[in-house]
Amino acid sequence: MDFTRKESEVLEEIKRLQSSFPNLHFHGSHPAVSTGPLIPGCEICIRSNHRAYISFPLGYHCNAKCPFCFVYAYKTDTPDKRKEEEHIRKSFLSEFQHHKDKIEGVAFTGGEPLLYLPELKVCIFEIKKAKSGLHFWVYTNGIIADDEHLGVLKDLGIQEIRFNLAATDYNKEVLKYLKRARDMFKWVAVEVPSYPKQKDKLIGCLEELNRIGIDQLTLQELLVTDINVHNLEKEGFREGYQSGIQLGLISSTKFFLYGSRKMTYEIMKYCVDKKYSFTINDCSAR
Repeated sequence: MDFTRKESEVLEEIKRLQSSFPNLHFHGSHPAVSTGPLIPGCEICIRSNHRAYISFPLGYHCNAKCPFCFVYAYKTDTPDKRKEEEHIRKSFLSEFQHHKDKIEGVAFTGGEPLLYLPELKVCIFEIKKAKSGLHFWVYTNGIIADDEHLGVLKDLGIQEIRFNLAATDYNKEVLKYLKRARDMFKWVAVEVPSYPKQKDKLIGCLEELNRIGIDQLTLQELLVTDINVHNLEKEGFREGYQSGIQLGLISSTKFFLYGSRKMTYEIMKYCVDKKYSFTINDCSAR
């Protein structure tokens, strides 16, 4: 993949696309842009500069194989990996304890969180014991989101669930699980990367998502890392900054797939034109 696109040109393109929409919701200094009100987890996230939430990885075992996945995930479960994950969970529980006075919500991620229900129970018990009234949400690829697994989440007090339909290439069986989740949880969202290769598949299920009555469709700008760079096609671009602090230099650079965020606004326009009831949220990793 060549990173030939200039960040400034990409951002200007996005501004032009945004200007074609009436009544977009801009959320302060946060880059999220939406067509309507955000679900609670996103509302908490846009206050993350005040440590309003914590993203809690339960483990990295996953039952999907996404070409666009930008994090380390593995298929084979071993004692060594379980031990490493236990250490990671303890670290995040410690971080929660340290910042609990400011934290309003906890997002459970993976890997695939539904493969870690016993560990999820332990973590939620510890978190609730330390602080009550928190908002909990879970991300899932939906492959095993049947009544049994969803029922466990509901009993644990999960209020919000987000399905990554792109992980299964918008599989119809997962859509059935999503419809069942709508009857069980207060907030149900679909959160997918804006991956141009899957654009037609996403458009093909939007009508069904509207019938199901999801609360929000979140479209993420596709981040490019060492893990997925060889699986992605077309061009990318980089964004970053450098600033001198005392004697050192702090730098932060991220890489994105060009056309990802552009696709977000193409999908947004399609949904607005169709007058779908759910909010569409542009979630830029910037």
